[in-house]
Amino acid sequence: VYKRQHSKSNKEIYADMIVWYKYFMPQKFGSHVQFDKKKLNIKTVVISDDENPVFGIVSHSVTESLDPSRTPRPRGPGLENVKAIYEESPQLNNLLTSRFTAITVGYMKDQSIVMRLSPVPPRILSLTRICTDSELNEFSSDFDFVSRLLNSSFASSDDVLAAFLNIASSLRTDPDQYLIDIGKEIASLLPGQMRRVNLILRNAST
Repeated sequence: VYKRQHSKSNKEIYADMIVWYKYFMPQKFGSHVQFDKKKLNIKTVVISDDENPVFGIVSHSVTESLDPSRTPRPRGPGLENVKAIYEESPQLNNLLTSRFTAITVGYMKDQSIVMRLSPVPPRILSLTRICTDSELNEFSSDFDFVSRLLNSSFASSDDVLAAFLNIASSLRTDPDQYLIDIGKEIASLLPGQMRRVNLILRNAST
């Protein structure tokens, strides 16, 4: 399994996920990924292959036809599950691709995570991987990423933030305390919007 970046901007990364198995799943919504050309494995947030790897949080994912002029037809009547569909129609592996968009939230410099936009975006064709739990813990311990997500132009930024906090809090020994602490940061960034703050935290805890 590997992902190949095919376009970029200062704030977002667009990538294809190529999978050499019988069936596949797209990136989990809100997961944090890392782009890295030297490693083909996938672990947990996204990062890049450059000298200063770039971190991004997945904000959208879709599985679609490689050929935009061809719409996938419904398949599988009488079959038990998705795996059986791919076993019956192995050509689907060469006809479908999963794509995801990630909001860039930081980069790696001198073995430390910098919570700012990278001065240089990932290169086209960079490979990506999901970050390790230790990388995710380190990244989510600094709350600077919250304002970048809330201020992103992506329409579902609150949902992306909630999904990410759900993942980040699950790695803590005290998930509730983590959500309380980061909830204070969110409230300070959204003064007078307690209903919105509460909705983000409620979705993050489910």
